[in-house]
Amino acid sequence: MTKIYLVRHAQAEGNLYRRAHGMYDSCVTPQGYAQIAALRRRFADIPVDAVYSSPLLRTRITAAAIYEPKHIPLRVLNDLHEVNCGPWEDRTWGDIRYTDPEQLENFNYHFDRWHVNGAESAKDVRERMLGALRTIVCEQEGKTVAAVSHGMASRILLGTLRGMSLKEISERFPHGDNTAVSLIEYDQGNFRVVFANDTAHLNDDLSTFAHQSWWKGKDWRDIGLRFVPLDIESNAGAALYQLCRAEGWLSSHGAMDRYDGAAFYAQARANQAVYSEAVMAAYCEDTFAGLLQLDTEQDKAEGVGRVPFVYMAPDYRKQGAGVQLIGEAVSRYRRLGRKKLRLRCAAENEIAQNFYRRIGFRKIGTDSTAPVHLDLLELNLV
Repeated sequence: MTKIYLVRHAQAEGNLYRRAHGMYDSCVTPQGYAQIAALRRRFADIPVDAVYSSPLLRTRITAAAIYEPKHIPLRVLNDLHEVNCGPWEDRTWGDIRYTDPEQLENFNYHFDRWHVNGAESAKDVRERMLGALRTIVCEQEGKTVAAVSHGMASRILLGTLRGMSLKEISERFPHGDNTAVSLIEYDQGNFRVVFANDTAHLNDDLSTFAHQSWWKGKDWRDIGLRFVPLDIESNAGAALYQLCRAEGWLSSHGAMDRYDGAAFYAQARANQAVYSEAVMAAYCEDTFAGLLQLDTEQDKAEGVGRVPFVYMAPDYRKQGAGVQLIGEAVSRYRRLGRKKLRLRCAAENEIAQNFYRRIGFRKIGTDSTAPVHLDLLELNLV
């Protein structure tokens, strides 16, 4: 008998930032590394003869929890990769919902009908994943194997092995949390799913799903943001920018002492003159939800992208959506070849400080040129 532990990768940027990351090669998050540590403990006493993963970074890093302690090599199997989302890759789910709601509905609940030009079909994924499973069995017959793959690809495979059609899988088979473990047995030409999507090694603090609701069905929907360049040269754009800047200052510092709206606006105009999408408004559907400002010139020589201003509208605070603003900055600066992201945060703003630490920022100093005490925080993009 051959045993195959099918493992979903740890939390990565797409899971955290709510972006479509199929073939996009995203990094593992701090939460993901904590999940990997828990997965390592789970497999400590499980004999494993071989470990496979998809070629993507998030699966290879997750697989290290299993193969490194056992001192065996990692085998990369291309067919274990996630659904190729084609033109959806690295777009926010909020943007996709706004521009292509019918196909997003199909992707989430009827992926037998999902079709996007340039993307992989669910049928193609099913055949590819079955092929990967047959390859593993052929190479490791009679052994115990761990294979690290992805959420949608694993869901299609597991449902298929339980005799379900693509329609039935999309309607009835549950999603698996990050680092969820399933066990497949192969004996005398037959596959059997012993258990699926087990997360006994995760508590609520470590679980991705415990902090999100999209996976629960149509009646549950996380806030999904889309980003639109803001024309700050227009009267409406300038007024919105200055309103957000003033409210953000008051919210962070508790008073308007030393606030210089004219200087902030001049900085935004200078940023936009260099990079036309330096100031972006975030919307949830058609409702304004926040603002993101980029400075592509400061610290450019160090391979750094600067974020002078991150703003969440009051109605959208404390709902888990603010991280999508950082995700947009990460995406744009990575495309520009930057290796790090830097921003400033008021030392006394404990809520913001905790938020930035949780998603991977670390303090590297203070900004002595600022009119108030600001910590300089940095996030690695590689």
